[in-house]
Amino acid sequence: MIRSWSLFWCFAVAILASFSPSDARAEPGQIRVGIIGLDTSHAIAFTKILNAADAPADVAHCRVVAAYPKGSPDIESSVSRVPKYTEQIQAMGVEIVDSIDALLEKVDAVLLETNDGRPHLEQVLPCFRAGKPVFIDKPIAGSLADAIAIFAAAEKYDVPTFSSSSLRYGKNTQAARAGALGKIQSCETHSPASLEKTHPDLFWYGIHGCESLFTVMGTGCQTVQRGKTADGKIEVTGTWSGGRRGTFREGKGYGGQATGSKQAGPVGSYDGYRPLVVAIVQFFRTGKVPISQAETLEIYAFMEAADESKRQGGQAVTTASVMQTAQAEAKKRLAKLDP
Repeated sequence: MIRSWSLFWCFAVAILASFSPSDARAEPGQIRVGIIGLDTSHAIAFTKILNAADAPADVAHCRVVAAYPKGSPDIESSVSRVPKYTEQIQAMGVEIVDSIDALLEKVDAVLLETNDGRPHLEQVLPCFRAGKPVFIDKPIAGSLADAIAIFAAAEKYDVPTFSSSSLRYGKNTQAARAGALGKIQSCETHSPASLEKTHPDLFWYGIHGCESLFTVMGTGCQTVQRGKTADGKIEVTGTWSGGRRGTFREGKGYGGQATGSKQAGPVGSYDGYRPLVVAIVQFFRTGKVPISQAETLEIYAFMEAADESKRQGGQAVTTASVMQTAQAEAKKRLAKLDP
């Protein structure tokens, strides 16, 4: 009898020792969140909002519990950040794991934060196979083809996903989208647009101003033409159905102007990360995506077409043509990575 009790207690202790805090919800209804990629300040900023002791109701009960640090393999500005951000996120009580598979065992939802868009497709596939909803930070991918492949894979595994820049959730931008200026006739936005040689020109940072532009204009962009401003900066103009026009310009800070049937007004402001995090939490809670894949893909088609226009000496390029090319490549990518 004594021997039996001894064996029982040994077994119980072993079980308790293997049970870490991140393996269970801290309270009923809590959503355990995992982060992939610690090479961007977004990972730290989002965790501070979600893991705050006094987190308000709109972000409460959604806590980052684990992170897989590895992000970009070869972009120095990203790789060099990983040790510092790993240390910072550990200090916030987040467990560091050594693989995506290990992460997925501990979480209910995923923030794909790798700054480099190129590995996103390979990183997100295990998440979809595991049935975990994923927010993919900007850029959604390193190419339009990979962006299409990501959404195709999400549909295949019936797992919700979305991507967005925080600029989408600027107050005046959202107000314009909601009709405060009337029906939008034209819009101009600007943001910094630093380049990264491994990505199409606007994917790396111009995505911010392009996201603002499409938040206001909506879908329907048909042709894209790239030029330069008077001071040599990037300028890209799109023509929407019905003759509406939208322009993105490289510039300092974030802003712009939209003209509607009622009045004109400012758009494109940066109002912090919190509005985006609120949208992400709502997405994790409901499984409902706040932005259609059609709109996200059109943003990336706009940016891809801008590069094609540059290659063609500033000629107008249709978004349909770059989408057609990318769709064929997306099928090849998925056939290789997810047969």
